Amino acid sequence: MKKALTLMLILSLAFGALFAGEGRGRRHNPVNEQPYYQYMIFRMTEELELTQEQAEKLFPVNRPYRNAKHELHILMNELSEEVYSKEEITKADLQAYKKKIYDLKKQELDLDEKYYADVEKFLDPEQVAKLIFFEPRFRRELSRELKQRYVPENEKRREKNTFFRNRK
Repeated sequence: MKKALTLMLILSLAFGALFAGEGRGRRHNPVNEQPYYQYMIFRMTEELELTQEQAEKLFPVNRPYRNAKHELHILMNELSEEVYSKEEITKADLQAYKKKIYDLKKQELDLDEKYYADVEKFLDPEQVAKLIFFEPRFRRELSRELKQRYVPENEKRREKNTFFRNRK
């Protein structure tokens, strides 16, 4: 039953994304179309054990949050590139960069706070707590899965050896 509900949710999200094309005035947003994001939604649905009603409320709130957070990270990366491309940085430049990064991080924290307040309205406290820690955990697990999938044969042999296993 749970698998059928998850499959129905994924299919409805896929068809919704398919029919919500750019022809209706929506801006093209590659973040939501990435396989990573789609897999993250699938795993989030499973990990949080979302009901269909909760999923219908969460993902429309999640999309703008994810997009806004992505935009902030782009701005932080641009600021980083600017710092590394400069040949000399004065104390005034340093103060300006510190203020800019502080403002961007504060915007990110405010965005997180608003998002969690919004989802608390329809998710259980346990689900909200899991949601807060979902993304870092998801990234670690995905990284681990990819490493296991692409470890060369000689590395697999090394992992069997207790010396290499204890060093990690």
